[in-house]
Amino acid sequence: MSMFQSKKPFSAVTVTVENLTSESYEEEDLSGIPELVDVITLQATGPSEAARAIRKKLKYGNVHRQIRALVILDGLIQNAGERFQRTFVDEPLLERLRVCGTSDLSDVAVRNKCRELFRSWSQYAGRPGLDSLARLHRELPKRKQAVTQERSRVLRETEENPFVDDEQEAAAKAARDARTASGPSSSTPASGSTFGHSSTKSSSGSSAFFGSSKDKKKEKEKDKAKGKRKPFNLEAEKEQMKSVIADSSIAATNLMNALQSINREVERISENQTAVERFEACKLLRRKVLRYVHHVEEEQWLGGLLHANDELVHALMSFEQFDRSIDADSDSDDELAEQAHLYRSRR
Repeated sequence: MSMFQSKKPFSAVTVTVENLTSESYEEEDLSGIPELVDVITLQATGPSEAARAIRKKLKYGNVHRQIRALVILDGLIQNAGERFQRTFVDEPLLERLRVCGTSDLSDVAVRNKCRELFRSWSQYAGRPGLDSLARLHRELPKRKQAVTQERSRVLRETEENPFVDDEQEAAAKAARDARTASGPSSSTPASGSTFGHSSTKSSSGSSAFFGSSKDKKKEKEKDKAKGKRKPFNLEAEKEQMKSVIADSSIAATNLMNALQSINREVERISENQTAVERFEACKLLRRKVLRYVHHVEEEQWLGGLLHANDELVHALMSFEQFDRSIDADSDSDDELAEQAHLYRSRR
């Protein structure tokens, strides 16, 4: 989905910002600022269009484009003149800057650049048009994040019942597949797929999240699974637990790397096969981590498990947060713009 499929103003200003934020420019290169100032001054909507184009890069661009957008913004503030200074700042841009400067989902380099500029912009206190920028160094985002831990679907899904042994889950899936292949179409389980992956309908209980009409039957299946579950043996599980902790850190890092490599202006996160595969791997590992957290009390293990959980939560929530269409953005309500979806079922 291209950024050019937009009903918003689009002209030489947008094209110039697009070019200046590309990888062909070094992060701190200011050589293109005079050209951008010229195209901004040629049209009445130049300042507002420049603000919107910069905000798009801050929201959807990769780390390089985000830092370039910040550098360009600072260059315009210093060189574009009073007309630009008085008219370009709007609340959506300010809110995007607050988010970039404070959110854990922002790259560290972007946060650091924001904080550097926020301190510098504090010198503009009291100046018409720039006073709101001068206050950014002491402000937090004013709107709720689109995805919080309480609202996160993937976190709830992985917390439904993490205590099912892998063997039980695999056996249940094989049984379901066999029934689907041999049974009539009317007996085919209802699909609760997310990104082309079927939701677990065995004793994991995750299908309860989707409001299944067979809740009572599934509760019985869960009760049976509980009765068959082997007692937890720390000594026997130590090596596997070490592996899960290590794998969780690697999986979370791999997912974050995949997310950062995607140009969200032209590709949906949930349509990138590598990102989806790494997302599913993190989901599975988080269930395993939560199962160990439930059983383990020894501090030497608990700390590592909780840290692994934190890394997985951050990566999974980042996937949810970033999985939005550029068309879901809104100039009037940037952070509360409705997400096109959290999970997109494959057709």
